[in-house]
Amino acid sequence: MIEEALGRRYRILSRVGEGGMAEVYRARDSVLNRIVAIKVLRPQFASDEEFVERFRREAQAAASLSHPNIVSIYDVGQDGDRYYIVMEYVSGRSLKDVIREHGSLPPEKAAWIALQILAALEHAHENNIVHRDIKPHNILVTADGRVKVTDFGIARATSTSALTETGTIIGTVNYFSPEQAKGDTVGVGSDIYSLGIVLYEMLTGRVPFRGDTPISIALQHLQSVAIPPSELKPGVPKDLDRIVMKALEKDASRRYQHARDMVRALEKYASPVSGVEMGEGTGALGKGGGPAEAPTEIFRAPAPRAAEGVDDTLARPAKASQGFTRALVTTVAVAVVVLALAAVAVVKLPEWLYVEEIRVPDFTGKTLDDARLLAEQAGLRLDEPDRRYDASAPPDSIISQRPSPYEKVKLNSRITLVVSMGKEMVEVPDLKGMDLRQAMLELERLELKAGVQSEEYSSEVERGRVVSQSPEAGRRVEKGVPVDIVLSGGPEPNVVTVPDLAGSTIPEAESRLAAAGLVKGNVTEESREGAGPGLVLGQAPPPGQEVQRGTPVDLVVSAGAGDSSSILDAITPISTLVTIVVPPGADQQEVRIKINDYYGERDYYVGMHSPGERIEKQVNAWGRKVRIRVYIAGVLYKDEWVPRG
Repeated sequence: MIEEALGRRYRILSRVGEGGMAEVYRARDSVLNRIVAIKVLRPQFASDEEFVERFRREAQAAASLSHPNIVSIYDVGQDGDRYYIVMEYVSGRSLKDVIREHGSLPPEKAAWIALQILAALEHAHENNIVHRDIKPHNILVTADGRVKVTDFGIARATSTSALTETGTIIGTVNYFSPEQAKGDTVGVGSDIYSLGIVLYEMLTGRVPFRGDTPISIALQHLQSVAIPPSELKPGVPKDLDRIVMKALEKDASRRYQHARDMVRALEKYASPVSGVEMGEGTGALGKGGGPAEAPTEIFRAPAPRAAEGVDDTLARPAKASQGFTRALVTTVAVAVVVLALAAVAVVKLPEWLYVEEIRVPDFTGKTLDDARLLAEQAGLRLDEPDRRYDASAPPDSIISQRPSPYEKVKLNSRITLVVSMGKEMVEVPDLKGMDLRQAMLELERLELKAGVQSEEYSSEVERGRVVSQSPEAGRRVEKGVPVDIVLSGGPEPNVVTVPDLAGSTIPEAESRLAAAGLVKGNVTEESREGAGPGLVLGQAPPPGQEVQRGTPVDLVVSAGAGDSSSILDAITPISTLVTIVVPPGADQQEVRIKINDYYGERDYYVGMHSPGERIEKQVNAWGRKVRIRVYIAGVLYKDEWVPRG
């Protein structure tokens, strides 16, 4: 496919790699002049119409995602029997390649990568999209350490396809959630579980469950408990162990319920990655340099010396008896005190341990300042709010909250609010010089609407390309604003249509001729009963005829009624014979006879005739002077005046 142009737009430059269902190419977008990555479906998938439709629908849904940690989908298309997705081209390596090279990653760097994956998942989950195939192969690490998650929505198309080709799921079974292994409906918890396996692999250099067949691995996902990472890599902190094991719970309800919950747990262990070089593996972390514990010792009091000169042989039993008595009394006293404290604890402990429960207020629709005041009054604490664009909510107003309104929580619990940033603003692109399709694609890419389209002549801009736009390029507007465009109609044509000037005054006729690109020709006055002086009675060439720009148009103007006019002129016809021989030309030519008499100018006869054909028409007209003009194929053939005898 090298040098082929998919969709007459994407020129294939080189082959990048391949996967179970597609081959990946590096290409250039000739419309937007940028490098892109293109996934072309393998023939066995492209021939399945049901799969292709599901694939297109899921890819279009994933294209709605816009996040720094998600590989953007630009386009979904078809070229003949080839189906393809156009994506952002990311220069870097897959996380799988990084793990293969280094074996395992330091905990702080593994946590940092996991945080970025969670940020991508949080954005997708908020948009009701579950990835379903989180694995190191679908995670790219750029040269500056940024993580990009790819193939959102594509796994759903594959997993629900009717295709059963061997090997379709072998590559991903190591990262399956128990729900996927059972074939149940999957949700947010499935992505959390798969990410737990990816984090486990980053920390230890291996996946938690391995086997000879996909079935054996799937059964372990359902039945076996993973070995904690710290048992394989002693340098992994125990708290990080607990985070991984919580993500790997078999029961989805016992895992982290939101990606953000796992972010909070991981944050303190993360250290930013400065590049794809991840170090030499974790190894065993060094122990702290604090002092060693002192061994436990028993200190005995020195024995009292016997009085001088006294034999203490008989005194020893008495002293032992006294010591026993004192020890017994002490023991009883201590027991009494302990029992008393225990009794107090039994009574008071519930009171000491009890934390008041309150109902969460409804913060939605309120401003952030009002929400802070309301939370303080309720005895709750607000986390740093999440912010997102929302066209339906005013800026700085609350869109949603966690926990939900009126839910019971403990006093001093933390509340997370989502705050509106209002409508998202974008910069209007410069569309000048683009053709209509390019302009529509650019507006669609920025989520702007196509406004009114009009056309004007332009000698500078090629026909069909944008001459101007409104709003102008560079202006910041809300998403969804319509952009009006004016397309070039090419240079102004030399052929124009003669306007109908009948009834116009001379100045009016001159103005209309100038607007049409024509000039005034000869002006002939004619007396006509009933016609006001100075008004155009007729013209040559006639209205509607196409002529060269700048052609003069002769006018017949009313001079008012003649002195010798009579009412008899208006009721007594003049009769004359008009003879026409059709000149050489087209097989069928229009012959038009026009008369101008007392009652004005009008068509007397219109018909189609062949060259050489002879036409004779007896014409009746009224008035003192009658003008007869004959047009053949729109060209004046005969012009004569018939005076009253």
